[in-house]
Amino acid sequence: MSNSLLDRVSSMSVEDYNPTYVVQAVNALQPLGTEMALERLDSCLESRSAGEDTYGLFWVLRVLFEVPAEQGFPPVGLGRPNIPPPADPEKLPRFPIVMVREIPLLVVRGYFLLGLPEPVDAHVAYFRTHGTIREQVLHPPASMDGVEEEFLRLWQAAYGDAYAAEALGTIKAQIAKIRS
Repeated sequence: MSNSLLDRVSSMSVEDYNPTYVVQAVNALQPLGTEMALERLDSCLESRSAGEDTYGLFWVLRVLFEVPAEQGFPPVGLGRPNIPPPADPEKLPRFPIVMVREIPLLVVRGYFLLGLPEPVDAHVAYFRTHGTIREQVLHPPASMDGVEEEFLRLWQAAYGDAYAAEALGTIKAQIAKIRS
């Protein structure tokens, strides 16, 4: 696996989120198995300068691993997201990532920092203890037709119509990145 791939995805800001980069990173890490994948993530984190953002790895971890429903995914400690988590976490368990046809869509546009952000290595430790690496690589569809509609069905099951326009606007920009 290329270090430049992990570097690119790790330094990706929320505003610049590109699902293609997350898919590429997950698909490169998944065949390595749990321990080696986590070692690669540890190595990437260790190679970064102090204070350098690695928040893109939060999204990779949420897609790369499964957790038991009763355990749940840990909240992302980057502050308060512009869209709050759903009242029932089981509706969108990877929030703020929503998986649609094996496409990891990030539904928030940003976070309002409330103190210091949580380090990614806390999530690496969490998934080392509670996670199971996904069984197969991701296979997003060649066509994005119907992705927005499927997203809206998932969204409405979790939120009703609340925040739907904002979340749809966010994912439309990401879908456009996939198409280009």
